[in-house]
Amino acid sequence: MLSFVKGYSQIITNPFETLKEKKEIVYGLDNRRTHIHQQQTVIFGLYSGISFGKKLRLKIGINGIPFEVGKFVDDNGILKRNRLLFVSIGEEYDFFQLNKFGITTYLQAGIGNNFYRQLNTSGTEVNKGRELIIPIETGLHFSYDLKSYLKLKTGFGWRFVAQKKSRELSGYYVKLGLIFNLKKFNESRAENKITNR
Repeated sequence: MLSFVKGYSQIITNPFETLKEKKEIVYGLDNRRTHIHQQQTVIFGLYSGISFGKKLRLKIGINGIPFEVGKFVDDNGILKRNRLLFVSIGEEYDFFQLNKFGITTYLQAGIGNNFYRQLNTSGTEVNKGRELIIPIETGLHFSYDLKSYLKLKTGFGWRFVAQKKSRELSGYYVKLGLIFNLKKFNESRAENKITNR
């Protein structure tokens, strides 16, 4: 991942050179659809960070699942229900851009807890506690510029969860959403006002 060719005839660049470019503060939501013990759910996330040259973003965030999820049943018929909460650091790098289409690498690592309850076959709680988790997410995201200030984004990846007893929390994730840039929206409105005069 040291050098990439830009799709619109720019010079070969790499993420380390990007660190020298203009910096901006970024923030937003980082929600992704996933599964925990075969149950579909959403990991909700908030992040803030720094963007370098509008291509590389280094972020810190807080992520979690506020509602209990999980359908895993062990050999004794015990059901484990889970709620995750973890902080994370991550990067996104827009390594390819062809006209309005772009491809981005995604890597995020965190540390936090899984707050769990174990229920027997009759639904009675038999145990509860928390486990240290170290989730690592990696993926590939795709984007398409609908407007200068509005971007369609989708992607997929895999979540690895360290600590042996928490490995069942690993799984895929998918994303689909819109990115709205308020600054560019305001600039676009200002340009339209000047043009219409």
